[in-house]
Amino acid sequence: MSLLLIGAGAVALFALISFIGPFLVRTAAPVLMRVPRLAVYGLLSVSLMWWAVVAALSLMAASLFKGPDVLPVPLADVCQRCLIAASPFPGLAQVDTMVPVVLFLIFPLVLSVVSAVWALHQRTRRRQANSAEAQRLRRGSAVADINGHSLNVLDGRAPFAFSLPQKYGGVIVSEALCATLEKNELTAVLEHERAHVEGGHHRVMAIADTFVRPLSFIPLFAEVAASIPLYLEIIADNRARQVAGTPALASALLKIGQPTSQSDHLGGLHALNIAGPDRIRQLVAPATMTSGVLPVVALVSVLAAFVTVFSSVFYSYATVLATGCAIP
Repeated sequence: MSLLLIGAGAVALFALISFIGPFLVRTAAPVLMRVPRLAVYGLLSVSLMWWAVVAALSLMAASLFKGPDVLPVPLADVCQRCLIAASPFPGLAQVDTMVPVVLFLIFPLVLSVVSAVWALHQRTRRRQANSAEAQRLRRGSAVADINGHSLNVLDGRAPFAFSLPQKYGGVIVSEALCATLEKNELTAVLEHERAHVEGGHHRVMAIADTFVRPLSFIPLFAEVAASIPLYLEIIADNRARQVAGTPALASALLKIGQPTSQSDHLGGLHALNIAGPDRIRQLVAPATMTSGVLPVVALVSVLAAFVTVFSSVFYSYATVLATGCAIP
């Protein structure tokens, strides 16, 4: 019974984290916005380690449970000895179930293969979309020297700026933007977009769109998918502030405003636009850090727990594979 309680407790805790995670991510924002780069990689790590823990729990179940044999007897005996040797709870008797243990063993492999195929598929689609968008933009834009940089300028009545990966065009602005903004404001906008391009933010979004956004029906994944773009904007804002100053960036954001119907579609699905959720309050009057300290500690603890579960289970299996099966 103790073994069943251990397994049930682990699954219950894992499910709880999946549902209280959004609360922790939201309430940790006052601290995370001060370290946006760490926030992006930390949130991505939590999501990716969630997958790793799913695989680890499957392997843990394989070593803790017994089921009907579906393999030939000699092979099944060898597998059984290896599973006992790899058990993270040595000395505990296995529990009989109606589920063949081999299913627990092959699940992580199937999960890895499906994830790899899905990632390659998404990468191909993203490249095709970016390439098609780049060709369309090249037909409707002219190259101009702005602030010492060669940029693609579109003939547009609304002020807008966005970026694609460098090989697909980099920073793109509208003529209206150049005419509307003062020199220091335009510098702030261009530095913001260059931060996206040079910082590899499009690759980060590709990872999030591939492995996080498809599972947005899980509250933790939905919150991470919504938060990562905001922290990428803060990273780009910080660079713009360092170069042009906070007043110039805030003024430019006020003039650009929210995305318009004309600019919403520009750059396609994979462009990063400077227009978007209101960030001016965060620029001029960020929230105090005090309320976000405990949620950050909780998120770090969750990530540490995920890493511990994953590493301990896979270490046990790696040791058995390396040294051979020896029943303790």
